[in-house]
Amino acid sequence: MELSMNKNDLFEYVRTQANTFFPDKHNVWESDAKIAMDTAIQRMENCFKYISFPAYSNDKGQTFFSHLHADQYATFLYFFSNSLWKLSENKVICDKLLYLNRTLNSLFISYKCGMPDVFFLGHPVGSIIGNAKYNVFLVVFQNVTINTGGGGTLSNQVPLIGKGVFLGAGSKIIGDKTVGNRVSIGVDAVVYN
Repeated sequence: MELSMNKNDLFEYVRTQANTFFPDKHNVWESDAKIAMDTAIQRMENCFKYISFPAYSNDKGQTFFSHLHADQYATFLYFFSNSLWKLSENKVICDKLLYLNRTLNSLFISYKCGMPDVFFLGHPVGSIIGNAKYNVFLVVFQNVTINTGGGGTLSNQVPLIGKGVFLGAGSKIIGDKTVGNRVSIGVDAVVYN
């Protein structure tokens, strides 16, 4: 993957941003964060190779990442926080990464959320990507809401989102029902239970 800055500079860039926005006594990032960032870059490379926009990859399989491309950076921050959570459950740093994504992109994706290996965030400002069972080739645009039905345990109260689902601007999935494969949910449409 071609990065807009080397890994060490990218690590310091993210760490500095998070500690600037959220200054507290937790400003030392341990080696687990560096390992998680490497994992995040690998996951991002795998994801981006399936996205056919020139800013993400080319026809020769070369993938690209720019820290100044907001949609790519939002994806990276998710992969970073999720990889760190899976590695060490470093809640303090994961929270900073989650809130950094919220601050910079007005996007909420929890580091505990199981996003698929391949997804695309297209100008995801104002989107809330809640707990669900996601499948590959998910496309999310701005102001999308995916939420749980509430009540009961999370494991049995989340929607199942099929493969190749497209969520247009302002679309919402509220409740715990299944959305099948290759479904497009149009602009401002609501799927409720």
